[in-house]
Amino acid sequence: MKSTLICLLALASSAAAMYKVELHHATDSRKWVELYTHDNTRICFCTREVQTGWIKGNNGGVIKLFKSNDCTGAYSTIGSNERINGATWVNSISFGKGGISSDGPSKDPSGNVYCPNWY
Repeated sequence: MKSTLICLLALASSAAAMYKVELHHATDSRKWVELYTHDNTRICFCTREVQTGWIKGNNGGVIKLFKSNDCTGAYSTIGSNERINGATWVNSISFGKGGISSDGPSKDPSGNVYCPNWY
């Protein structure tokens, strides 16, 4: 019984530490994707090819939205559980734990930023 309780507490603790962000398509409400990262991490995704209509944090931590495709330069910030409409200008997104550098975005073998259509 005691080990079951400890396992459940550990599971609840690990689930609460996951950072998530939803990207919703600009014109097709059936298309959306949820990006996530784990506790004590921060990640950058290129979203240039996504045609994002709106972005919503779902315990997203510190969420930064960039015009660049590699999470560099000027950015706008939204709250951990906030939503921004009209997000077609966003070409990359960084989210997760605040105060640390982002991992990514991924790069192809030639060293170019990998920008898939996440839908």
